[in-house]
Amino acid sequence: MTDRSLKLRVAVLGALPPDLRAALADRLDLIAPDQLQQLSASERGHLSGAVTMAMQGAPDALLDLLPSLKTLASCGAGLEKFDEPALKARGIALHPTPHVMTEDTADMAVALVYAVARDIVGGDAHVRSGRWKNGRRSRTTRVAGKRAGVVGLGRIGRGAADRLAGVGLKVSYHGPRAKAGVPYDYVGDIIALAAAVDFLVMTCPGDETTRHIVNRDVLRALGPDGFLINVSRGTVADEEALLKALEKGAIAGAGLDVFAQEPVPNPRFLALPNVVLQPHASVQTHDNLRELADEVCRILGAPSNKS
Repeated sequence: MTDRSLKLRVAVLGALPPDLRAALADRLDLIAPDQLQQLSASERGHLSGAVTMAMQGAPDALLDLLPSLKTLASCGAGLEKFDEPALKARGIALHPTPHVMTEDTADMAVALVYAVARDIVGGDAHVRSGRWKNGRRSRTTRVAGKRAGVVGLGRIGRGAADRLAGVGLKVSYHGPRAKAGVPYDYVGDIIALAAAVDFLVMTCPGDETTRHIVNRDVLRALGPDGFLINVSRGTVADEEALLKALEKGAIAGAGLDVFAQEPVPNPRFLALPNVVLQPHASVQTHDNLRELADEVCRILGAPSNKS
């Protein structure tokens, strides 16, 4: 543990997960929002670095307290909660941490493919409940040899695509434009992509350009044998259309790590047997915690962890 007086002092613009806060506090003197209010103007004027969560952004009320803020580390890949022009006007450089999120989120996308197609959760419940002695479960869907369409071939999308191709799926993708040097077929229309695949995997950014990109027409194209996998943002899917499709069997199922309402999703999801639900937890691994803490400290200019 480093002496607090020797640590770099950093403002915190919102709540941090307890384990991340503990990991950062080992190397940073973290000043919580309520503590910022108690500092003198002179003390706040010496704070040049801050940290926040991507899903929280940077509230103007807190930024107003930090006239010397120059560097803002955001834990996460998304930028939709930030007013980037306003930050630039204040002279604040925003540093998200997308590459730290890549491997675990890509892993989760593939895990959800298997979980929903092979009904892993249902199989676990079948054994735990004692129903196994009464007979075999219903058959599930093979993954190998199927077709996957990845929407958004950035770092995470490419990671998911490579993993899916590696376990025997034929991969194609959709995005704003085709990418050079990519070994997967590009499909310029998401409805056409949905119609051509068994798994539609959402790894695109969650902003106004992708809001409800998965709509009734896309779900209809995906069809009763198709599965939706979403590790992107809840906003990319029209949840009312998705719920109706799941309830009516218009698609086979869904694996969802994100929702329009978090942390309390629409309760209709809870009653569905053809979905696997996760608590926006793709990156909640021990590896990510260590790497994220290291990256935030690097961004803010704190000494490296030599342990």
